[in-house]
Amino acid sequence: MKRLLLLLAVFAAGLCHAQKDKKLSSDYEYKVGEPYKVIDADDKYYMSVDGKVIAIKIRKRDIFVQRFDVDKPSQISVKEYEDAFPKNAVYERMEIVKGKVMLFFTQWNGDDEIEQLFVQEIDVDKGEFKGEAKRILQVKGRVVGSGSGRMMDFNLTDKFPIYTSFDKSNFLVQYEKRLDKKDKQDDGYHEKYGLVAFDGDLNQLSAREVEMPYSKKQMDNLDFQLDNSGNVYVLNKVFEDDSHKEKKKKGDDVAPNYHIELFTLKPGSDQFKISKVESQQFFINQLVIYDGPKGEIVAAGFYNKNLAKGGFFSKGEYAGFDSRANCDGLVTFKMKPDGTFGDMRSYEIPVELLNQNESKKTIRKNAKKEEDGESAKFTDLHARGIEIQDDGSVIFLAEQYYVKVHTTAGGPNMPSRTYYTYHYNEILIAKLLANGTLGWMKKIPKQQVGTQGRGSMSFKHYEAGSDHFLVFFDNPDNVEIPADEVPKGYSDRKKGYLTAVRVADADGSTSRGSIINVKEADDFKLHQLSTNRIIKVNDNTFLMEAYKKGKEDVMVKVILK
Repeated sequence: MKRLLLLLAVFAAGLCHAQKDKKLSSDYEYKVGEPYKVIDADDKYYMSVDGKVIAIKIRKRDIFVQRFDVDKPSQISVKEYEDAFPKNAVYERMEIVKGKVMLFFTQWNGDDEIEQLFVQEIDVDKGEFKGEAKRILQVKGRVVGSGSGRMMDFNLTDKFPIYTSFDKSNFLVQYEKRLDKKDKQDDGYHEKYGLVAFDGDLNQLSAREVEMPYSKKQMDNLDFQLDNSGNVYVLNKVFEDDSHKEKKKKGDDVAPNYHIELFTLKPGSDQFKISKVESQQFFINQLVIYDGPKGEIVAAGFYNKNLAKGGFFSKGEYAGFDSRANCDGLVTFKMKPDGTFGDMRSYEIPVELLNQNESKKTIRKNAKKEEDGESAKFTDLHARGIEIQDDGSVIFLAEQYYVKVHTTAGGPNMPSRTYYTYHYNEILIAKLLANGTLGWMKKIPKQQVGTQGRGSMSFKHYEAGSDHFLVFFDNPDNVEIPADEVPKGYSDRKKGYLTAVRVADADGSTSRGSIINVKEADDFKLHQLSTNRIIKVNDNTFLMEAYKKGKEDVMVKVILK
């Protein structure tokens, strides 16, 4: 009898393991490498060049450079640089230019009141610094920046936004001088921007400080871009009056009080060529500009037919948190050979697509909006990326994202408490053909929620051959989700599966598969997960670093079949 029970237990365990294995897709393979000592760091960045992978980790003023073997996958070497950042230095960003990994940082010279930008090149083959850091730019006086987002960290970063050309052969450094008190109060003040271009060897190609042609109350800068030929593009929202309001008058939800203009600055010129973009009286938001492999310049974003007020909640309960992040569809503008933008192309998001994987309540509300002529919208949609393909077509990526504020009721012995939840939900992916028509548009269902910022949420996009891959952490019950079912939720840093959605470039057809159970990966439980710790190596391979506890990290290799 005991032997029979033992056999039944073994059979049950094997059946359970088989069932778990069945949750993983056969379209993917993964391999967990040998553990190595964890590096506790404030910031971690992963770079891949020609199939070689390194990680740069920053802990206050110390910098660590790790080199990895992609095949095993395992750590090959680690190099520590103590006090690599000088005093008053602040990390800016990592970029790959001309096949070189470059770490940018700033340093304030208080004695001479000069803001400085430095570059430290990192040798990918050796996993170490290459030479000394080089100062490439000095600006007299303070420049505008933004907070780091860390508690008790009062340093400003993003002082020198960097825009690389499509072929990564050169890059543009942009800065804005901080206004003094007098200029801040002057509504007629014209803002001045520094635009400095460099090649991949850090040689300065051009340096100009240009004044905007409109006052600060008349315009908003939307985006900057540098093309392969050294032309600088500035995309702007220009208001029709000095009110700086998006609507022409109170209660007017259908007439924008602005238009879009493209400023072009040729090499050797200090004067902008200005091209007005016709927007068909739509409210345009989140407009960005990109250059393509053949020198194409494309601006893309969202449009909104009417600027209804946003509500405190989202997902159709009200009108979204931010009315400017609610959209009826996508827009694109393409620059013509004469340097002007062509007419706007618009691509409405069908209500049938909006209703996929939504609750019956949301579907009823969308139908009511359509009946009332208000139009149902994709609420809280944020652009995540645009890629111009070799044939001139455009891949547009967006994600529903919002933050909710929650306040608990207090009691006699317990004060009220306020906390935030961060929501990363559906992905919108669309292909816009080179001839201006819509190739396809898809909505990928997911619901991710957490309480500590982004964490392991959101997604990564990779293009591999004839397919696109959207990689994110998800609830495994969503693998075969039908279009009429609301997706099961994934809680940040909880049990979940690394998941991929394969989207065919030709027709947009999709397939969904689970790659790894992060709590049972080769007897390891993976922790400190983040899509930011995923790095593409080549068309069929990416790596993901995770913490396995015991003061050790592991590298996971995923192969896309």
